[in-house]
Amino acid sequence: MNLHWLVNKGKGIPVLMYHRIWPNVQDRITQTPEQLLEQLYFLKRNGYRSLTLPEYIEIAKGNQQAPEKGVLITFDDGYYNNLTYVYPLLKELQFTATIFVIGDSLEGNLSLEDPLNRKMSVEELKTLDSKYFQLAMHGFHHENFSTTSLTDIQSALVKTFDIFQHHQIPLVRALAYPYGARPEEKRQFDTLKQWMRNHQIEAAFRIGNRVSTIPSPDLYEIKRIDIQGNDSIRSFAIKLQKGRLKPF
Repeated sequence: MNLHWLVNKGKGIPVLMYHRIWPNVQDRITQTPEQLLEQLYFLKRNGYRSLTLPEYIEIAKGNQQAPEKGVLITFDDGYYNNLTYVYPLLKELQFTATIFVIGDSLEGNLSLEDPLNRKMSVEELKTLDSKYFQLAMHGFHHENFSTTSLTDIQSALVKTFDIFQHHQIPLVRALAYPYGARPEEKRQFDTLKQWMRNHQIEAAFRIGNRVSTIPSPDLYEIKRIDIQGNDSIRSFAIKLQKGRLKPF
């Protein structure tokens, strides 16, 4: 099937959001390794260059020119299956990606009894080559920021800084909002944005299902595209260009 007409024309950079990769499971947040490989090959064949998170942030700030076809690949939560299934594919295709890690997994909250949802340990996170995976924040207990007080949000982020530093794990100071949720009251959200600026959090990602605008009009509202287990390669190609399957 010829899908070239669907390929992104370069107005912005698609930021792809993944979660779990697991054999023979396809649901809202889980894809098979074969699906992921097909999608990565699609990117490769169509000339996309995957960006590191620091590269993307500099482009979003307007400090660096965007490549003709750039893409930011992200994975939420820090699942162990990202190590076993994603890492080898990134090496094979020479792609790079970002993992948004839940802070309390560094305290040992790994869900070891549940293979599908098991998180990476400190030792496992340290094995990741930053050429292929960069690490950033996803809350401390995966808090819902729309129902969490500003004080508790700030505490969760500070705890995440501290535990990464304690274990000497490199951290890009960027955040993916858990559940994509932000404070609902504008004044509170504006206060949080200013607090993040003051604490050198350079960017924050929501969902939004749109190709992210470059340079970004708001570094704390960067949109990502939700890639799901029931997406065909045709659906993936449409999302890559439009952000959602029914954009009109």
